[in-house]
Amino acid sequence: MINLFSKSSLYRIVLPLLFIWLIACGVVAYRLNCYGAFASLSMTKTLEYLRDCEQANPASVRLNQSYSQWAIALNLTDTSNYIKTGLGFAEGKGVSLKNISPADPNNKTYKAYYFQSPGTPIVIGIMIKLFGEHSVLPYFFLIATVHFITALFTCILASYYIEGDAYIFGAGLLGLLCLPVLDFNFGLGLFSSEPLSKPFIGLSLIALSDFWKKLENRPLSYKYIFLAALGFGGSLAIASYFRGIYTTFARFCWCILAAAGLIKKGKRKQIFLFIIISMITLASIQYPWQKRNKRYFGEFTMAGSTYHGYSMWHDIWESQRGSAKWGWNAAHGMGYYLAPEKSTEVLTKLDQNKIEGSQYAMQSLLDAIMKKPWDAIQYKLKVYDTLWLGQRCNWPIYGWCVLSTIGFFVFLFLTRLKFMPGLWLFPLFLFCLSPIIHYEHRYSQPFYFFVTPVAAMYVLRYCLIKQRRAV
Repeated sequence: MINLFSKSSLYRIVLPLLFIWLIACGVVAYRLNCYGAFASLSMTKTLEYLRDCEQANPASVRLNQSYSQWAIALNLTDTSNYIKTGLGFAEGKGVSLKNISPADPNNKTYKAYYFQSPGTPIVIGIMIKLFGEHSVLPYFFLIATVHFITALFTCILASYYIEGDAYIFGAGLLGLLCLPVLDFNFGLGLFSSEPLSKPFIGLSLIALSDFWKKLENRPLSYKYIFLAALGFGGSLAIASYFRGIYTTFARFCWCILAAAGLIKKGKRKQIFLFIIISMITLASIQYPWQKRNKRYFGEFTMAGSTYHGYSMWHDIWESQRGSAKWGWNAAHGMGYYLAPEKSTEVLTKLDQNKIEGSQYAMQSLLDAIMKKPWDAIQYKLKVYDTLWLGQRCNWPIYGWCVLSTIGFFVFLFLTRLKFMPGLWLFPLFLFCLSPIIHYEHRYSQPFYFFVTPVAAMYVLRYCLIKQRRAV
């Protein structure tokens, strides 16, 4: 693993990246102050829908305006709910959403909130307590700093797979200036969960890469396995406080690692010990918040939206025509498309009882797919590229994502599909879940922020070395 604090790395990697980021920060700040939330090209349709419904005015927000103005201007979005809950936290109401809206901007009532994970609202609330509510500029600086630190984690991850400061710097640069990430995180997504969860995803991939590389080279001590598993499970647990889906990602990782452990007979004990310790770590860190939700809402979960896949099933069974008004073509409503006559019944059962409703929604989807398998395949394949390539409507973002994906597949070819969990697990996670789950390109941020920069520099290094040898 590279030491970014060494004199060589500091001058050849960290400081050049910092200089580039300071310039880029000025550009994204200027863009936000010129266009407001409409600076987010990838979410244009959502923003236009909000504006046309007269529920919000996304173009009005600026960095010198208050958190309340942002919450009202982005009303009905996840971003707005995070800000409103952050305001409630700052005003001493715990994790409670402040009921302000365009129709009632001075509302003084609150409601206890658990539909989304609490991390982002708590961070917003702390920033309001520290710097006041009247300007979001300090929060912009926080997200800019977190983004830079996350790009440095990309450099550390790259050092496990490639050698040479120039290539490691290149991976960091691709992460730092990743267009889909910049476009969303410094536009509509400034107050979303994505910018704050990414450092912890990076740390989890670093912990896993370190464990796997050392596992292949020598027997590991119990102390090291404990620390590596603590870092992996703890990082994903903290990430789940910002976005609940990372609990599902953690479970997926354990399943794949367990399968690898069954194959690697000589390493089986160490792999399964890593899995068990990381499972205990994640469960322990999540328990207090899950217990709180069980006590007050009757659901032992990190977020109400992910409880037994509640929001996922809503996405699947709501009308695709309705979602098309605010979202780009991304495979919302497959259940509705295949069996529209079941939609109302499924959604009603979901809202009455999340557990039973989710089970009914899953069984209804399976029945619909069995009756119309070809229609189901066509429906998903039409938009399957959005899993990897972002939203087709914005060619700069789409082009960046296409090149990133091509680079990753070339990397897979060159490495002969060698099992490297630090680079394989997140794209494999997306691939395995994509047949039923709706994805927006922002969900793939770890892929573009960590995996493809490393893959691209690996491919570049391979080609340059091969060219030198040919000469």
